[in-house]
Amino acid sequence: MSPRASTLAFALALGLGCPSLAWSQPQSQAAPNLATGAAVEEDDSGDSALPDPAASPAGDRGPVTVVALLPPGEVIARGQGVTVTAGELYAALSDAPPSLLRRYAQEPAALAALVDRMVSDRLLAAEARRVGLDRDAVVMAALERALVSRLRSTVLNVRAGGTEAVTDEDVRRWYDAHPDRFHIPERRRARAIFFTDRAEAARVLRLALLRRGRRYRNDFRALAAQHNAAADLRATRGELHEVARTPWPYAVPLDPPVRDALFSALREGDVVPRVVEGAWQGVPGFFVLRYVARRGAIERSLDDSREWVRHRIVLERRVAAEQAEVERLAAAAHLTRQPIDRAVRFDPGPGSDPRAPRIDTPAGGR
Repeated sequence: MSPRASTLAFALALGLGCPSLAWSQPQSQAAPNLATGAAVEEDDSGDSALPDPAASPAGDRGPVTVVALLPPGEVIARGQGVTVTAGELYAALSDAPPSLLRRYAQEPAALAALVDRMVSDRLLAAEARRVGLDRDAVVMAALERALVSRLRSTVLNVRAGGTEAVTDEDVRRWYDAHPDRFHIPERRRARAIFFTDRAEAARVLRLALLRRGRRYRNDFRALAAQHNAAADLRATRGELHEVARTPWPYAVPLDPPVRDALFSALREGDVVPRVVEGAWQGVPGFFVLRYVARRGAIERSLDDSREWVRHRIVLERRVAAEQAEVERLAAAAHLTRQPIDRAVRFDPGPGSDPRAPRIDTPAGGR
């Protein structure tokens, strides 16, 4: 480590500084994991904010002040076509969580290793540019994603506001407007095989009901993948994730006779012992059904949900603000699009999976 880098490490340890150059990193507060989606990044550093096991348990847990001892433009590592400046080091430290700053303050070698990583990254990046990878489509897409993430965290999310801008009345209105999120009926998970021919449905039902002792002989998933007349059900091996007996907007839409047949099954894992008539996506036909598992009804009060709702409102405001910005930029750019089917087509691949489970046939053949 150079003498100046050692001095910087020493200043980190002491927490000395002048107001014009020093800053401290406040403890970040993690928001609940509400939902995936845009406009929610708060920190792009990727560093863990877990407590540092090397730090002492008491007397050493306060914020560490980073003291800038060099002008930001001064070079602290230099090579042919490669430099790392003090300002770049300060920027990296400004993004570090308090636990990591404490480690740098206590372990000068860790701070030196940070600079070493910055140097090695700079050298490897320069080599990647030399061989033309900066023009690679994957690299350019990754750079765009990083730029968008940074724009969200530093501009768009700040502009949209945080939880402090959400009032209790906002929370109550959102809660009352979304009863389906807080008053959830009993749901069942199931598998279905759809047919347009009753005789074929009856034949596969016999395969599904074959037993070896207390266990079914055939894997219902394999039957669903092989015999489904509906391509979407065939692709998912007949999976029906959310089946509700009472109206619920997130339930799989099923004809009432099909839904009632699934709720007539008594034990998880049972195959419904009859062919059930009903339609799938508007096509009339017949079902063979298996009840897989049950999820009980859920009731969430306003008090229990208040913080979740508050963060959800922030998320929605940020998504809306970002969408408005995208529309503004698209209009300013006079954006036009070609029909996507002129650019790409997907041809179906060849048939079945050779690793699929074997299907037993009952005595007497088909």
